[in-house]
Amino acid sequence: MTSPTSASSGGPDGAAAPPQALRLEANEKLVLSPDSPRFASGYRQVRPQSIDEVRKLLGPVNVPDGRSRAENLLAARVPELTKRLLRPEDLRVKDPNARAEARRLAYLAAREYIHTANTSSLKQWRPIIDQWLVEVKPVISIFTAGDIDIADGATLTLSANTHALMAQRIRMHGSGRIVCRGSVKISAVSVDGS
Repeated sequence: MTSPTSASSGGPDGAAAPPQALRLEANEKLVLSPDSPRFASGYRQVRPQSIDEVRKLLGPVNVPDGRSRAENLLAARVPELTKRLLRPEDLRVKDPNARAEARRLAYLAAREYIHTANTSSLKQWRPIIDQWLVEVKPVISIFTAGDIDIADGATLTLSANTHALMAQRIRMHGSGRIVCRGSVKISAVSVDGS
């Protein structure tokens, strides 16, 4: 059985308890979700106000200075974003088809802005993406854990509404694994597998 553990329950001054450690036993299956009362205390929910805030939470870390030319070509990665530029008010037009297309393009631009190493080719999209964020009011769910230990044959599944997993150490033994049901940023001091 999974054993969530915590080193202490916070100090007398009201300081938060350290993140819980997760240990999955052999062949155990566990779904980590912000909807689970068991793990709710380990989640932090963020309502970003700008695409730069989203990128800080979910984007790349330690991006090297030297980037390949192909990596910077937006037209090669998402050609739809180079064919036309929207205005923030295009997200609120009365025509439902035009509005849906504007929102779809804003989503594609946001996804590209978050995950690409170099955002310079997307700077003209920032006002549109920021307006889109104001309208859709996304919630980013981040689970913070101490150490995560996944025994042989065990599976830790990260739900589709888990957007980031922050941990100290992640250890997977034998065929232990992590399954992501959506796009998830995993940050850990170390990740080991045996």
